[in-house]
Amino acid sequence: MPPEYDPELLALANDLRVACQRISRRVRFECTSDVAPHQFSVLMALHNDGPKTPTQLASRDSVSTPSMTKTVNCLADKGLVSRSAHPDDGRQVLVAITDAGEGVIEDTVASRDTWMLNHMAALGPDDLELLRRAAGLLGEVSHGE
Repeated sequence: MPPEYDPELLALANDLRVACQRISRRVRFECTSDVAPHQFSVLMALHNDGPKTPTQLASRDSVSTPSMTKTVNCLADKGLVSRSAHPDDGRQVLVAITDAGEGVIEDTVASRDTWMLNHMAALGPDDLELLRRAAGLLGEVSHGE
């Protein structure tokens, strides 16, 4: 049973969680390529963290290594990642993002930002300032993991 909280704080927590989930779900599918959201997640991991083994990628996304290998194979078939021998362990494969994969990231981020901008365009200065402050606070909340 969860601890007891102020009912108003609990309602706010629920409203924020639902709003964040809706925006996340909607923005997640804003993409100009045929890359599925779970594939895009792998591209972002490689973009941000550099080459990884399929096992490392699987662990990061909490999926099985065979499932991640299937995702990596699909991305490799599209030319978005490359595979090479691991320099320290010949049994392992390193997966790296290609220039084409970087292009997918650039286009997808631009598409997602455009979607968000279009939905914010009608807001007034006070609401935009409120969103600026809320973005900072949500960033703080999300880093409290």
